[in-house]
Amino acid sequence: MLTTLFLTVCVLCTCGYLLSLTYQRWPVERSGRWYFLRLAVLGGMGVLLMHFPAVLPSGPTVDLRAVPVVFSLLRFGPLAGAVVAVPMLAVQVLGSGPLSLDSVLQGVPSVLAMLLCGAALHAGMRRAPPERRRRLRWPAAALTLAVNGVPQLLLPGGPDLMHSGYLPVLLIGVAGYVILSAMIVNRVGLLKVTSRWQSQALLDPLTGLANRRQFDQDLGNLDQGDAILAVDIDHFKRVNDTHGHAAGDKVLRAVGHALQGGLRHHDRAYRLGGEEFAVMLRHVNREQAQAVAERLRRAVEARPMAGLEVTISVGVSLVAPGDAPAAVRQADVALYRAKQRGRNRTCAWQSGDLTALDVTKTMIGII
Repeated sequence: MLTTLFLTVCVLCTCGYLLSLTYQRWPVERSGRWYFLRLAVLGGMGVLLMHFPAVLPSGPTVDLRAVPVVFSLLRFGPLAGAVVAVPMLAVQVLGSGPLSLDSVLQGVPSVLAMLLCGAALHAGMRRAPPERRRRLRWPAAALTLAVNGVPQLLLPGGPDLMHSGYLPVLLIGVAGYVILSAMIVNRVGLLKVTSRWQSQALLDPLTGLANRRQFDQDLGNLDQGDAILAVDIDHFKRVNDTHGHAAGDKVLRAVGHALQGGLRHHDRAYRLGGEEFAVMLRHVNREQAQAVAERLRRAVEARPMAGLEVTISVGVSLVAPGDAPAAVRQADVALYRAKQRGRNRTCAWQSGDLTALDVTKTMIGII
């Protein structure tokens, strides 16, 4: 018995590891290819566990096929639980020879009982706060596993079978659920921590915008048909010197909100450092990029910021095929052209504008 039970647990752990690989990011996907692959792994796990039963000393056989059903029921809902249970039912009913009433009664009622119990518990748990929901998942799993096999009382010899093996079967099932859940909880916890670290590494803590590191990463994804806006707050040093750094921080946050709030969902604003910002626009032409830049400039100008009148200057540049870094330099040139022309304006780069070297030479006098 111990050998076969150990083998069953090994199969469960192996399948649990494969299942954990379908969890790729935080928050956990509830749709899409990884979700459906997850259900497929759970269904295959149940079928595989059917072929590794352990025989108890009292006579009954026990396997862990119910574990993936209960897991999917409580985490993803009754529909997912039914999808996972169907392959096991098909193998049990049709895989042992011609269809018979006995083969149906041995498997279908127990699965239906688990589905009904799990569906009711899942519906109740959804109304609970997240922390309480996590605590309720363990007793809910034990209760759902407890109804597994109860309908076999209706079969000839069922009461004797339940009397001799019900408690060991239940305890082994609960232990299997704990093992599988622990593996997935650890994986999800790792993804959650990793996501938090990535967010902290790629976000500016003051404004909540993406930072320069994220800007450098996203720059490689730009191509022809995209645009870059270089944005700079006008006279920001004067704000800090006159009103203090607390007011300056409020201005930075307000400008960040105004920039991101004026963009489409697939465009992005960045804080590069100090009072310097940038915007990446996807799939725009020159006129559209200039229109967005002007809209953002007006949004900042019209937005109250710590009781101060704050304006920005914006440089616009389109990305040439395979040369996004050049667009960054050109947007900077256009930005300093806007500064040179009086600030609080947008300016698009054109061939024949100042070079980056020219901008460097005149930067101190302009900003």
